Amino acid sequence: MVGAVGAAMVAVVTTATGCSGDQPAAAKCEEVSAPMTDIPTRTDQEPRLRIPQPQGWERTTKLDSETIRFALRNQGLTADGFTPNAVVTLQKVGADLGKPQAILDAQNQQLKTKLKVKDFNSAPAQVCGSPAQTSTYTAPGMGKIPARKATSVAVVYHAGDVNYVATVTVQTIKDNPAYAADSATIIKGFQMIPPK
Repeated sequence: MVGAVGAAMVAVVTTATGCSGDQPAAAKCEEVSAPMTDIPTRTDQEPRLRIPQPQGWERTTKLDSETIRFALRNQGLTADGFTPNAVVTLQKVGADLGKPQAILDAQNQQLKTKLKVKDFNSAPAQVCGSPAQTSTYTAPGMGKIPARKATSVAVVYHAGDVNYVATVTVQTIKDNPAYAADSATIIKGFQMIPPK
């Protein structure tokens, strides 16, 4: 329920070219060498999102929506008609879905059942002190878009009686050293921090 929309949106973009109870703080975030880009928020209650933007990765706004908050692509790495991209989604979910791990598990289940991804693997993580999960999988082909490798990190931010789930997903159909380095930087350096 949580991840289906986000995962579906990530698929659509391709056609267009140990948990702490403390509040997360930027000091707990992983540092990377790429410049950081702030993703605009829609309300004062939303957590702030930041993404590394390695050289050659450019902002694309074609599919921006309430769920898709930001996307980057690198045309210099285009292969076989597919441009590698990074897509950030943000969704607000009620506390009734349970603890952060239950929310992350529900997202994984959506990827497996609705998108029918293959070779799915996930591992617990933390993003700026908040509970998170990294995943790798093969997304199925869609129309003219062939099957592609994807890596994502999903993070849950708890705010009162609601949770926010942010996901950044990077994907390509042809791995190479430049993509591997850039995508690792994007995943490692993604940030979700409290509102100002």
